[in-house]
Amino acid sequence: MVRQDSWTPEDDLCLSTTVLGFIKNGGTQLTAFEIVGEKTNRTPAACGFRWNSYLRKMYESEIKEAKLNRTLLKSQKKVHSKSTESFSIPSVSSESTISLDVIINSLLQFKEQFEDMRKTIMDLHNKNDELEQKSSKEHNDTTTDDMRSLLEIMKRAEKLGLTNREKPAI
Repeated sequence: MVRQDSWTPEDDLCLSTTVLGFIKNGGTQLTAFEIVGEKTNRTPAACGFRWNSYLRKMYESEIKEAKLNRTLLKSQKKVHSKSTESFSIPSVSSESTISLDVIINSLLQFKEQFEDMRKTIMDLHNKNDELEQKSSKEHNDTTTDDMRSLLEIMKRAEKLGLTNREKPAI
């Protein structure tokens, strides 16, 4: 006798394709469980249990592929957004043409941004050099102070007769 609420192969297929689609597109599995739960008249928890206890093992390679696709999509979106946000070209309707003044102003703006970035890089290099020199000087000062302290301790020990040195015979 089969339970009335048992999972059918169609339910399993619906759950697996929905979850894999959400993984691939950067959505959450919980959202996928909620959607499948509505379709199959089950709770999201029941869908999550079925996925994690039974189906996940069957779709290991598909999950890895979906995660890889998701990371590729994210990296493509980041590259595209970074390249468009740093320099904007004025929008132009198809009927008009870009004037030479607009192009020159855009290039001058780009040059100004470039020079600002170059100056910032030079300032950071100089600051880095200063910090390295300061660190080196502090290290040398500490070493010198340690040597002086050691010599003073040795002189005191010698005065107190705590050293193993023999005094030369006179």
